[in-house]
Amino acid sequence: MKITIDGPAGSGKSSVAKEVSKRLGIPYLNTGLAYRAFAYVSMKDGLQDVFEVFERPIQIVPQVAQTQVVYEGEDIQDRLHSEEVGRRASQIATLPGFRERINRFFRELLGEGEAVVEGRDAGTHIFPRAELKIFLTASAEERAKRRWQQLKREGLQADYEEVLKAILERDHRDANRPLYPFRPAEDAVLIDTTHMSIEQVVHKVLTLLEEIKGKSLKG
Repeated sequence: MKITIDGPAGSGKSSVAKEVSKRLGIPYLNTGLAYRAFAYVSMKDGLQDVFEVFERPIQIVPQVAQTQVVYEGEDIQDRLHSEEVGRRASQIATLPGFRERINRFFRELLGEGEAVVEGRDAGTHIFPRAELKIFLTASAEERAKRRWQQLKREGLQADYEEVLKAILERDHRDANRPLYPFRPAEDAVLIDTTHMSIEQVVHKVLTLLEEIKGKSLKG
């Protein structure tokens, strides 16, 4: 079974996806982290052709409640959360053909196995036949506050207004790109997390999953 959890930055999708993965005991794939890994390596290695990153020894390892990222034998996850890497990841995502290539990478990585897949188009383009598709959202101000607090916890310099500006710019860019515009899958369940705790959202997701399983048994 595949469960996709999509949503914009700060909607709570990472926390929710990790906890759902933990409760179910199945692997968790953070596709956004993979994008950041490819972006980071392209910057670090000064690649003129970003598609060359697919030839680099980047390992994305889905595990229960975490996605490990290894490059040249070294865990690089702590280097992937800067705003600079995030902007680069968003930029390469707009390149013609890049999403097709990385989506194929994700599908080959997981195969037919069970997984919780977090991203921005996991339910629309990566696993369009996923059994349960969730789309989380929240107000831009709330998402900026969450992102700002996360950066501070990680010891990174962050200005709330700059974080909010970056979120609004990415929202606009992603929603208006000519290929793969950012939007929920038609059959996704929308959950506004602005005034919800992580536990409340996780409970909602697991309840939806039980309903699907119940219908499958009846069918």
